[in-house]
Amino acid sequence: MSALGRGMRNPFRNRVRSAAVVALLAVVIGVFAVLVQGALATREKVKDLQANVRTVVELREAGAFGTGGFGGDKPAGADDFSVATLGQIIAIPNARHIKRIEEYIHAPQIDPSVPNAYAMVIGLRPGAQMRAIGEVDYENARVVAGRVFGPADEGRNVAIVGRLYARERLGVDIANGTGADVLSGRTLALGGETLDLAGIYSTGNDFGDNHVFVPIETFRRIFKPGGKLSKIRVTVDEVANVEAVTEDLKRLKGVDAVTAAEQVATARATLGSISAGGIYGSLLLFTLGAVLVVFVMILATRERIREIGTLKAIGASNAEIMQQFFAETFALTGMSA
Repeated sequence: MSALGRGMRNPFRNRVRSAAVVALLAVVIGVFAVLVQGALATREKVKDLQANVRTVVELREAGAFGTGGFGGDKPAGADDFSVATLGQIIAIPNARHIKRIEEYIHAPQIDPSVPNAYAMVIGLRPGAQMRAIGEVDYENARVVAGRVFGPADEGRNVAIVGRLYARERLGVDIANGTGADVLSGRTLALGGETLDLAGIYSTGNDFGDNHVFVPIETFRRIFKPGGKLSKIRVTVDEVANVEAVTEDLKRLKGVDAVTAAEQVATARATLGSISAGGIYGSLLLFTLGAVLVVFVMILATRERIREIGTLKAIGASNAEIMQQFFAETFALTGMSA
């Protein structure tokens, strides 16, 4: 029998120990693979953010952080972040470079009767881009069943909910992302009013798929936030004009303007720390796996001293003996992988 053949069969000589080693290595290799995949995914996420928000300027109420200013917490005044701010935006010197203005109102929703109790109700103009609050930043919500809001939905009692929200709160589970017929007759209750379910969206993660979008005038009627707004997103016509428009927006009273560069930098810092943690964790796991394999092979070598001596006596070279042990190592790690 060749040295490689002996090495491949050696793990089965002590099956209990080999099974324990394979099980431990399988856990190490599995977690290592997940951490590496996570590190690669975070890099792709940063690229997506850079590609999608280069010409977008986000306006928040001064001093707000993250989702901030949910609306309805106090009456809207002349200097507050409100519908009055929209008129100020149109009046800025570089307003001719503004291609689109989208307004949003947010209200948190908590339901103790379901596992994922926290959600966000988001009011927006029909036709505006639906941006769900994701794990790190806002994410585009893509309708996978039903329809998007149209001009006729202005002020109507209709809603588009996330895939997770639909499954856990409304009992609507869309397996393949199709079939508007499953939405027929489906409703949900918000603030004592009944809304028809127009569609279901998905962002690709459960956190972002746990919100409700409603037309902004419907939101105002139900939650009564007055003229308050939570977010205003301004899309500039060209990247070259973003800086000038942003400087004008920063001069508005009671407004913080966050550019794409700042958003991406924040996301990069967050994702970078996650990625770094994943890399360090994967290196630690790799080291632990290597130590485990070395320890097992040292133990196997000590047990087979007489066997090695016999092989040497009948003419086996050092290279052949090394091949046998390397083959055993590859057999163990191969089964674990």
